[in-house]
Amino acid sequence: MKLLWIDDEIDLLKPFIYLLQQEGYDVQTATSGEDGVKLASKEVFDLIFLDEIMPGVDGLEVLRKIKNENSQQLVVMVTKSEEEDLMKKAYGGWVDDYITKPFSFNQLLSVLNRTLKRRIIIGDKMAEEYATHFRSSVKPSNYEEWQEYFKTIVSWDLRLLEFGSKDLKDIQTERKREANAGFVKYVESEYRDFIQGKGPIMSHNLLSHAVFPLLKEGPLVFVIFDSMRLDQYFRLTPYLRDHFELNTHFYCSILPSATPYSRNALFAGLLPLDIVQQYPQYWTFEAQGQNRFEKELFTEQLKRHNLRIKFSYYKLASIQEIERSANNIVNDSRDITIVIINFFDLLLHSIPGRGDMKGMLDDERVFLNLLGYWFPISPIFDIIQRLAKKRKRIILTSDHGYIRVQRPTIMYGGRSISPNLRYKYGPALKVDRKTALLLNNPGDLSLPSSDPSVRFAIAKEDYYFIYPTKPTEYEREFKYTFQHGGISLEELVLPYAIMNPR
Repeated sequence: MKLLWIDDEIDLLKPFIYLLQQEGYDVQTATSGEDGVKLASKEVFDLIFLDEIMPGVDGLEVLRKIKNENSQQLVVMVTKSEEEDLMKKAYGGWVDDYITKPFSFNQLLSVLNRTLKRRIIIGDKMAEEYATHFRSSVKPSNYEEWQEYFKTIVSWDLRLLEFGSKDLKDIQTERKREANAGFVKYVESEYRDFIQGKGPIMSHNLLSHAVFPLLKEGPLVFVIFDSMRLDQYFRLTPYLRDHFELNTHFYCSILPSATPYSRNALFAGLLPLDIVQQYPQYWTFEAQGQNRFEKELFTEQLKRHNLRIKFSYYKLASIQEIERSANNIVNDSRDITIVIINFFDLLLHSIPGRGDMKGMLDDERVFLNLLGYWFPISPIFDIIQRLAKKRKRIILTSDHGYIRVQRPTIMYGGRSISPNLRYKYGPALKVDRKTALLLNNPGDLSLPSSDPSVRFAIAKEDYYFIYPTKPTEYEREFKYTFQHGGISLEELVLPYAIMNPR
């Protein structure tokens, strides 16, 4: 096993390092916090011993940097003090154990074994619990059961972030793929009933079911995190619970699970075909500007519900816009304050020097860890905390999720095909029906078309569309990218949380 020992007085520890080497450990050393952080970022260590007090960057700051780089890295703090305040700071920074100077070699071995075996024990126990849980689970037969099943899968994703073995994570990945295959078949058979009101709350009736009734109790802030998935929401809940009582519910995105359809339907309170028929001036079939009439659609929905209320509307695409709008949002006194935040893109752009995202995010769980680091220090969370202090209620939701696409499927058709990778519309579309839902008549699913010859194709599971010309090139460019608009649990099953200040 490989160990790293970071201490500015490393020469005094040579007897311990020698004895550890005699026990079979490969021990590397660093005499400063800066050097230790560099080593920890370049190599994988089973455990790091870290001195609390060092010149320059102190131990707690080194701990934070190491854990920010790799939250699963085991770190034992070496300290001269057992003061309660220090220990709170250390454990708050995710230190895994500590040892107090002076110590004996037996004490060193004890903490080493205890810390390393802890992860093994927890991992073994988790594997047993995982197998038992899913062995006794029943295949979902309705939307509520699919929702609960997906919640369970997501909760295991979060638990596996820290302690899951690679084998267990591989099993979990395959389980999600199998779940999506079953969910797609279920949606194909039931979706027409869904949009007729015989199923879950959907995009077009979320406001009338979940938001408008709450206006009787006073003003509220309605926040949409664009493209936020259920696993990301659960990753955020520990931070939100510090300031709000959370009452979490769920709804289903319409198809295609993409912003021009799902979010327009949400603000209009209508399915896309109904929007085109009733308000053709607020719909465009062009690729650009498809969501520029959200305020107008929301105004029309208020009129239909006879709601004479005042609302404000903020659409924020950058950190700078969020910071500039923060005071206005917090001090807004209208009945509904609508805040749309380009959540997914902001998270991606928050990663400094992110370079090749495909390589960096080869495991989606890495993305969840990044979210856990970024959100608490973001201006978004600052606004949420300030709203809590103002005693303002929040309804937090998403317009659709996304999925990491992995399997290409060839799309055939004319030149005027829409550019999306998870859904397409255009004349004479042809695609393997095992990989996509093909609609000869889009109106069957309340989807509008600009021409009677237009067909719709909506990708299933983790498929994405490529063209027969240069298929290898398209596959190489888009495989493993994050896309939305298709049929999957990740894209359709969405949370909405009623947040009351504590």
